[in-house]
Amino acid sequence: MRGLTMLRTKGGIPVIRHHYSADPARDPDINPEWKEKERRKYTSQAAWDREQEIVDNAGGGELVLADALVTYWKKIVIEDPRWRPDPEWRMEAGFDHGRANPTSLERSYFDFDETIYLCGEYYQPGREIWEHAIALKEMADIGKLDTCYADPSIFPLNAQANVPTRKDERAKSLNEIYVENGIEIFSPFHGDHSDISFGERVLMHWRDLDNREPTLKIVCRNFSESPQPGLHNWDCPNLLWEMMRMRRVKLTAQQLLSRNTSEAIVQKDNHALDAAKYLVMSHPEPTRKPLG
Repeated sequence: MRGLTMLRTKGGIPVIRHHYSADPARDPDINPEWKEKERRKYTSQAAWDREQEIVDNAGGGELVLADALVTYWKKIVIEDPRWRPDPEWRMEAGFDHGRANPTSLERSYFDFDETIYLCGEYYQPGREIWEHAIALKEMADIGKLDTCYADPSIFPLNAQANVPTRKDERAKSLNEIYVENGIEIFSPFHGDHSDISFGERVLMHWRDLDNREPTLKIVCRNFSESPQPGLHNWDCPNLLWEMMRMRRVKLTAQQLLSRNTSEAIVQKDNHALDAAKYLVMSHPEPTRKPLG
């Protein structure tokens, strides 16, 4: 039967593979419109191949968010230089501290329908906490934040703590040093730390964009193909740059025998992504809004 195949394991157990083409209403030779319409609901070819074409190793080396961004850029990215958030919208942020790597804060606004607008960021490598604190104090609306979710590793004394320089000094957590420098806004993130989960959550906000508006938008009027360190009061160019580069780990044929390709994201250029992850993953999955 078309669309159905059966294999047997070495132990003789039958395994049936049921492809969508077994259903005449979904058979591309009979009803090509179904595949064309259904494919638009997926944000990447790899996602379609894994779920509909039953290709288990689809997605190795795949760019996770770039396909959706390029396809629906005008819907996801706000480029109007006049755009500003409503003063009544709720404000939250995510924060990722780095040393040699960039320290990043991503600020967001939630409208009355709970759509997230990532609008404003601080992104700066290679500075001391007191220098970051000075810059963060200059960020627009920083004093109006309801909360700022941060990597929990900055809170304990036994993780990334500073080393006392005198006998009468004690070790301090990174958060305590920020507080001493006037930045008392961080709360530990307690959600799912998985980069894969974060990528899937973002794509849930961007599903079926031919028929609906995204529930997560990014404000950026100054996108560039390279990082733009510094304070960006009303734009997120570094977050968008990292989103365009977010990629799954490409596994060798031998690794594919023992690992699931969906379990790993390349750990590079992900500092703004981590800050955004702490924010986005602190909230429930987006609801499925009705069409129209």
